[in-house]
Amino acid sequence: MNRTYSTLTPRQPIRSAMLIFFIFILVSYVVATVRPIESLELNGADRGLLLIASWLGLVLLSGDGLPGVDRIESTLRLLVMTGAVVAVIGIVQFGTGNPLVDVIQLPGLSANNDLTSIYNREGFTRAAGTSTHPIEFGVILSMILPVALHFALSDLHRNRIVRWFPVAVIAFAVPITISRSAIVGVVVALVILLPTWPAGRRRISYLTIAALLVVIYVAIPGMIGTLTKLFTGISEDSSARSRTDSYALAFDFIQRSPLFGRGFSTFLPQYRILDNQYLGLLIEVGVVGTVALLAVFSVAIVTGFRARRLASDPKARSLAQALVAMAAAGACSFATFDAFGFPQASGLMFLSVGMIGALSNAVKLQARPGTSLTMTTPL
Repeated sequence: MNRTYSTLTPRQPIRSAMLIFFIFILVSYVVATVRPIESLELNGADRGLLLIASWLGLVLLSGDGLPGVDRIESTLRLLVMTGAVVAVIGIVQFGTGNPLVDVIQLPGLSANNDLTSIYNREGFTRAAGTSTHPIEFGVILSMILPVALHFALSDLHRNRIVRWFPVAVIAFAVPITISRSAIVGVVVALVILLPTWPAGRRRISYLTIAALLVVIYVAIPGMIGTLTKLFTGISEDSSARSRTDSYALAFDFIQRSPLFGRGFSTFLPQYRILDNQYLGLLIEVGVVGTVALLAVFSVAIVTGFRARRLASDPKARSLAQALVAMAAAGACSFATFDAFGFPQASGLMFLSVGMIGALSNAVKLQARPGTSLTMTTPL
């Protein structure tokens, strides 16, 4: 008896969770439009719909549009290469104080806002690369780092320098963003990755991290102390106080519409910079919408762990763990800055969700009789 299978991708919990989140965003839009609303807030709500539609499309396209592990890996290799390029730009910005990106001019377009890529903190230049802010720059690098480590360790057919150069420049660029969010993201990613590595590799990793800290200590005097102060002196930090001082205002808004919020993207930056996306979501989409987003992230991470357990190929297992680390680092960063206000960070977060879905599909298809999961070697 011949058995046939549908050409559709397997049933995907990530897809369902993302669609539910999208529905609750639509509900919040209705809530916003039926109440008295200012034109600026209505414009924000309209823009929010476009944003959530783009993120939904990103999850669906990456999750169901990449038919095999080779396509997934090709896409992620391009992401790592791009991350290495912007890391180098950030390092040059830090060393020279030159923003570099201000010379970029796309034909047919004109700038509608000043593009600032150089900031200062504790006497140091904070690089932003091609991002809108050093925090966003640091977060995207912390999310790309575990994927770069995966390819450095698994693409043994490639030159060692080619494999490890992205890891080196990304790892060096993260501290010069002088961002708590970036450092927390790297720690979260390593906490997820390191326990799955052999003991010998973990020891080498610890020595490498120590060596990187020594290099930074020698090459950039005062940087290690500044990074340490980000956490030990948090009670005296103005940005940290701004976050805690926002709680009373935020809870006042939350109490007015606790279930579905006041409307996605209607709590405008001129009202208050919360630096906490989850807190902002409680205001805009309420408890229901916030829980729905947390469900998207949780389902993606659990799906990644399940894909790792189901995969028989060691390289596929490593890729699954790297994607889980990428998503977890991004999800944690949502608690430390307004991620939805930064296009690269938010887009990369939903890309990681979609990529986990794509890998899960590939692993599930591999489990069917008569199929196999092959990790191809690109030419």
